[in-house]
Amino acid sequence: MDLARSGVGSHDSFSFWIDEKSPVGPDQPVVVRHMAGIFRSFWKKMMKRWSVTQSLTFREQLEAGIRYFDLRVSTKPGDSEELYFIHGLFGSKVHDGLIEIDNFLTAHTKEVVFLDFNHYYEMDDSNHQYLIQMLRNTFGPKLCRANLVEEITLQYLWEHKYQ
Repeated sequence: MDLARSGVGSHDSFSFWIDEKSPVGPDQPVVVRHMAGIFRSFWKKMMKRWSVTQSLTFREQLEAGIRYFDLRVSTKPGDSEELYFIHGLFGSKVHDGLIEIDNFLTAHTKEVVFLDFNHYYEMDDSNHQYLIQMLRNTFGPKLCRANLVEEITLQYLWEHKYQ
């Protein structure tokens, strides 16, 4: 079986830490943002309850066997230079999460993870370039450069020291 069909993953992988004091994210409909403006902290506490779909940190998810991460990122109002995880409300900085994953990979050289950045909000070309550079700087030679994910095997990854 190829790796594309065998991964164990988590949904909204970063949502273990959502900041209810943050602005409502651009991933939410206008009506949700409007309600947060009216009901403020009450609404955001309610949003946090349905936004948090993971209770384990990245490290804890990795230790539990998760190897596929569903990641959604955005800039934050007032901080358009930094990238944050997002699911209704903003979470931690993307860089902090990547460091946690890289630390695990460094300690476990035969482990492989898939980072699926699948939703981008309020990001321009420079933000995307920043994310790409952040991935390169964080993971360096661990990044697999193959284009055909369907054909990648663990053997291939291990032989090339990709993780």
